Amino acid sequence: MKISTCLFLLLSFSMFAQNKETISREEARINDKIKLSLPYTEFIERYRAADSTATPYAGETCSKSPDVKMVYYRGITFELDNGTLTFKAIDFSKKKHMYMSTSIDWFDHTTSLKSFTKNYPEESEFIEDYETVDGEALKRIILMPDDLAENYEWWFFFKDNKLKSIECHYICK
Repeated sequence: MKISTCLFLLLSFSMFAQNKETISREEARINDKIKLSLPYTEFIERYRAADSTATPYAGETCSKSPDVKMVYYRGITFELDNGTLTFKAIDFSKKKHMYMSTSIDWFDHTTSLKSFTKNYPEESEFIEDYETVDGEALKRIILMPDDLAENYEWWFFFKDNKLKSIECHYICK
């Protein structure tokens, strides 16, 4: 009897662990190549140059450094702080040949709201209407990080039932 109870609990736990609706920053990549956090020197060695850089607007970063910059590359936004690029967002409407992948999933401009809700049913129960500062109406689904002690959330934005962008939204302390 004890063995069957232990076996049931073990199987239940393994099924739960496989169905986590989270994303790990460490394993996620852009086009299976670009890490979500990397030294700026490594980025320049591999990709030559950013498309542009800019000073962040108020509230765009949690950094207190006056030297922090936003770096843009093929629809990806990084924060550059202390020589390290940290992923902030990817906009699929700008460069449709970009995608974000994990070990079990990938996301690009063809990702539909229907397929997303099928793969992430629990989190998709909380679809929100979201309006950008420009007045654009979107749908937003929030996924938590793989490590719940982290201070960010994954914001997935859909327009006309297709994935428009993904933002790694940091909660400033």
